[in-house]
Amino acid sequence: MATELVATAAGSAAVTLVGAWELRAGSHDTGEWLDGASDVSYPGGGPGTFHPSNSDGATGYDPAPKMALLDVTCDSGSAAVTLSGGISSILMVMSSQQGGTAAVSKVANSGLVITITGANELHNLIVMYN
Repeated sequence: MATELVATAAGSAAVTLVGAWELRAGSHDTGEWLDGASDVSYPGGGPGTFHPSNSDGATGYDPAPKMALLDVTCDSGSAAVTLSGGISSILMVMSSQQGGTAAVSKVANSGLVITITGANELHNLIVMYN
């Protein structure tokens, strides 16, 4: 199962992990959910036709993309947040600045580090990751 995400801010910046979820509507790399009644023919397969049937040796867990919400308060106009604990890559980061001049707000990521540049304000981040 998924390991809990850890977010750490550098310097005097502050970060709060609001929530982190594994997006389990179906893993992007498996079709096991399509195998609900693979052992019978449709239509009219009789009693027990529509029951779970994963006879292909499924383990019951396939990793799926994850999403986290972070609140970051910048110090001196910038903040660096390092993510760890069950994360292998950042897929996407979106940011919303809660005050100040919006034109100076910028977010970038490299490896597992997210850098926010902007006003000394609260920044709300949505992070999609593996």
